[in-house]
Amino acid sequence: MRDCVNKDLNKQGTSQKARSTACLYLFTLLIMVLGFCHKASAQEGYTLHYYTQMNAVATDGEYAPYWFTANRNGISSVNDMSGYARYGMSLRGTLGKSQDFHYDITADIVAGYNQQNNFMLQQAYADIGWKWLNLSIGSKERWSEGEYFLNNSKEWQERVTSPLLTGLYMNNLNNLGSGGLTYSGNSRPIPQIRIEIPEFIDIPGTNSWLKIRAHIAYGMFTDSYYQEEFTSKNPKTHYAHNILYHSKAAFIMIGKPERFPLTFDGGLEMHTQFGGDIYTHGGGKKLSMPHEPMDFIKAFIPLSGSEDTPAVEQTNISGNQIGSWHAAFTYHSPIADIRLYGEHMFEDFSQLFFIEYQQDKDGNRNIIYYPWRDIKVGLNIRNKSGYLPFISNIRYEYLTTRDQSGALYHDPTGNFKEQMDGCDNYYNHGIYPGWHHWGMGIGNPLVISPEYNTDGSTVFRSNRLIAHNAGINGTVGILPLSYRINYTYSEHWGTYQNPFRNKRYTTSLLAELSYVTRKENWIGTVSLGYDKSNFIGENYGIMFTITHLGTFGGGKK
Repeated sequence: MRDCVNKDLNKQGTSQKARSTACLYLFTLLIMVLGFCHKASAQEGYTLHYYTQMNAVATDGEYAPYWFTANRNGISSVNDMSGYARYGMSLRGTLGKSQDFHYDITADIVAGYNQQNNFMLQQAYADIGWKWLNLSIGSKERWSEGEYFLNNSKEWQERVTSPLLTGLYMNNLNNLGSGGLTYSGNSRPIPQIRIEIPEFIDIPGTNSWLKIRAHIAYGMFTDSYYQEEFTSKNPKTHYAHNILYHSKAAFIMIGKPERFPLTFDGGLEMHTQFGGDIYTHGGGKKLSMPHEPMDFIKAFIPLSGSEDTPAVEQTNISGNQIGSWHAAFTYHSPIADIRLYGEHMFEDFSQLFFIEYQQDKDGNRNIIYYPWRDIKVGLNIRNKSGYLPFISNIRYEYLTTRDQSGALYHDPTGNFKEQMDGCDNYYNHGIYPGWHHWGMGIGNPLVISPEYNTDGSTVFRSNRLIAHNAGINGTVGILPLSYRINYTYSEHWGTYQNPFRNKRYTTSLLAELSYVTRKENWIGTVSLGYDKSNFIGENYGIMFTITHLGTFGGGKK
């Protein structure tokens, strides 16, 4: 069972200040929705959707089974018995005769039992778009950049009539991968202002052979008081308030499947933690990180810290910078789409390219070739034929993060001028608590999240691992019964600074069966999960989820 730290946290929930802020945020958004509803009759088209969802988890073990919580946007709890009730509204429509302007305003609240927080404002956002350009403001569930094609297949788009069905049902059903290395949809959403090209668009003059999508975003983490309470029993652990967030990405696609069967897509995504105040329970405020206009620029263009940052920030890149390179080749045929993809993660400039830096005692700096040894590679086969109709996708992934540029790191000093780049310590950071939100890792969840720690520490205890992940999904029989099966095996070595005395391992299984009524207004899901591990324990259980979708009518269709 979890120790007293997490039990106290579940009883207390967030502070009254956090709850008041969340309620004010929700109230404001609901007023916006009602205002749009009042005016929508004068517009060209709108629809007000709503959904309710009930979830209950019954398990036996130290924690809930791993796949009950991983990559579910931080809603499901790692605790062994939990549940929630969820309610949301979404107003979607277009403006003007050309319908080039479109909007989506969504409010989504969760009341939980034995969760990280007994009240959660999960989503609260407004998307306002013109043609291919979109402005998104607020807290919105998002997924790994590498999952774009796998979650946007024509197969699902042709089948679904309710736009809410994708987010509440099909993203989970399609989620056969372990998750992105930099961003995976494993944690609660981060509120942000985001300018984006969300879908691939043609680059003029290329005859549709070259496409692009991209985004730039700034936001703020919302787990300040969660961190403070979670670490309250550990005076040595630092926590942070008001950490700022930045992300950006640019992806291209080369090819036209209707003309040539092989396409390429890939790109770069980068994320940053900056600003905020760092505390320890034993010493109070430890450090205030700058958040002036120049610091927002340094988050966008990675630069060294200013004089009012710690020395390590001045020597290296300001803030906690993390990113990934993506690349994928897809072979399109009438029988199947075969997709081979890879992702490589880096921190700051370390392993951004195939180079590392060395400097001798005389100050002579050398650049050496350093191949990428930490990478995730995967193969996904989508069945498009009439054969084996009960199989839609088969996927396999391999992940390794054991290298991290080597075991040693040192910046030149007056006494020892040699430089060695290494010991990247993925997801952990010397100043910030780490790459997590509300205790759940923002990156790949196979790097076990701090929420599993029983000592109030916010560090990732093991970021050096090798993992194999496999999954299959499809539709069973004539009725709209869909299933997902995932198998994951991982071996863990701890970190370079704190290696495990003995190697840890985790085996996790998930079997999930969902039924969607023909009118797509009810979804029922039964999930079975099992873990056998000397890291997170032996856990098994069952999870029930029931969802109802509805529409309050609309304007012109």
